[in-house]
Amino acid sequence: MSAHSKSLFVALSALLLATLACSLLPSPATEVPPPTETPTLPPVPPTDTPAPLIPTDTPEIPTATAFPVIASPSLTYIEMFDEGNGWATTEEYVLRTIDGGLNWVSVTPPGIGSLGLLPNAFFKDTELAWVLTPVDYASGVLYRTTNGGLSWTSSPVPFSNGKIQFFDASNGFVMTSLGGGAGSEAVAFYRTSDGGANWTRVYINDPTVPGASDSLPLSGQKIDMTFRDAAYGWVGGAVPRDGFTYLYLTTDGGLTWNQQALTLPPGFENSMTEAEAPHFFNPSEGILRLRLFSGVPTTVFYLTFDGGQTWGRTFPINAIGRHSYASLLDIFLWDGGPALYFSHDSGLTWDVTMPNLNLSDTLMLIDFVNASTGWALASGESGNLLYVTRDGGTTWTPLTP
Repeated sequence: MSAHSKSLFVALSALLLATLACSLLPSPATEVPPPTETPTLPPVPPTDTPAPLIPTDTPEIPTATAFPVIASPSLTYIEMFDEGNGWATTEEYVLRTIDGGLNWVSVTPPGIGSLGLLPNAFFKDTELAWVLTPVDYASGVLYRTTNGGLSWTSSPVPFSNGKIQFFDASNGFVMTSLGGGAGSEAVAFYRTSDGGANWTRVYINDPTVPGASDSLPLSGQKIDMTFRDAAYGWVGGAVPRDGFTYLYLTTDGGLTWNQQALTLPPGFENSMTEAEAPHFFNPSEGILRLRLFSGVPTTVFYLTFDGGQTWGRTFPINAIGRHSYASLLDIFLWDGGPALYFSHDSGLTWDVTMPNLNLSDTLMLIDFVNASTGWALASGESGNLLYVTRDGGTTWTPLTP
């Protein structure tokens, strides 16, 4: 790291420590009565308590001389990896922070166009990231960094949008939307084994394309995609059908798909649902969110301890909103209103805390890195606003503007 970079890091670190010292507050969580129903779980319980990863090295971040510090950015997305280090985007910039969001440095790839309101990007860790920008309806440019944004490579790709995921530095998938309507959406899947330089289409369900398959139905909105490895992947979504979970599984790298049904909670057997693709913490342990729409909108989380072969239901919460997984144990659910729900036992029981601000109708996302520290991004009239909490969601402090 250069002397200039070290000076910037020392200054930002000192600022972060001062912020932490001033913002630690006790958590006046209000206890929620225990559930009267016993959730169904997979037979193998967690064998260890996940803990936030502590970086073993301080990533080198570009200096203000090389890349500009962006004052009060209007963020469109944020993803943090610990209490200091994370990525964000605006409509114009790709950003990095090493002080928990107090300051943001632009590491935008040279020549990149507008990122739009919903960036097509994937941030694997503090070093590896991919950002996709469209050229036209059917093609784009994919930018890749392996050093935290210090430098980027670019490759033309045969898609202009998509859900991007890499499960290591070389292997990844993209699910790109081909358009839809009337409750249907056509998609195609592409796979790479060289970090994104070259892609092969492995699946398409557009019936107008020769060789298309319908194992992943054209009907339904495809909301999310996750691949656990080169073979196992999931698509989550929604379809207006009572008692049906739109969760599809592939075991052959996306070539074929089959529905993976989930057991709905008692009283919700005929609900319409919206499924999220799973989030895996390791090859065995994962979690997914299911929204239920029947009377009071409800959220229930499902756990797996066998790599997604089976899923066990946890206790349902009569609320929907933005959610974040700090670990397999630590789950947060908030709609921006007066009650933020949290669980520290994988959703088996829930508590609630009363935040000191109301972000109803403006909350865009929440992102927790451990049981105490998290960020909330909300829309504002003159730009989007970023907040941080150090006490599990009770007290939020503005970071921007």
